[in-house]
This record gives sequence, structure tokens and C-alpha cells, in this order.
Amino acid sequence: MSKKDEYGLDFVKITSNGNTGYNCIRKNGVVDQNNLLQFLSDLDILRTEFLLKEINDYLNDTPNHDWPSYDSLVLEHINLTLNYPDFIIDEQPHPFPLADIRDLLLEWLYFLRS
Repeated sequence: MSKKDEYGLDFVKITSNGNTGYNCIRKNGVVDQNNLLQFLSDLDILRTEFLLKEINDYLNDTPNHDWPSYDSLVLEHINLTLNYPDFIIDEQPHPFPLADIRDLLLEWLYFLRS
């Protein structure tokens, strides 16, 4: 099962008047903590690659689990915090596993490139 399916997300490509947009939405309009993951809609290819690099660097280079949290610089209007082993969106109390976010970003990147 893909991460987007696991979290109840749908990736949607919208074309209108020659312009194409990409959205991450909840399947069946479900509202719960996974709605936070819709921040993906704000990520284009470059921002997705940047956040993916930040997460991979953090996962690969964290020598111990007591390192301080790291605030991503990829988006200005949404706080994205890497706090091993969690990923926190806008300081909400429901964190997501960093490894899951990494996998979800890879799926989003593949979708954006398709």
C-alpha cells in the first residue's frame, strides 16, 4: 500500500485554460489529523526535492536522537519541524514519522513529474 493511500490522500492534477495545478486532498472528504498532510499542495518539484533533501540529511546525519529539532526552510507560511523521529506540521500535537513523510514526498515528487 502506498503512503498516500495509508494516510487517506489523493493526488489530483487540475488543468484549466492551459494551466496545470497539483493538489493533495483527502479521500472522501474525511477530516482528521491527516488533513495536515495537504501541505503537499504547496510544494512544487523544487520545494519537494529541497524538503526531501532536508529529511534525508537529518535522518542520515543525526548521530543521536537527542539532537535539537530542525525547522525546514521550504515554506514560509507553514511551520515544518523535523524532531527525530517525528515530523511536526504547524506545531500540531499529532506528529508523523519522518520515514513516512520521506516516502510520501517521494510519491508526491513522482506524481508532480508525471
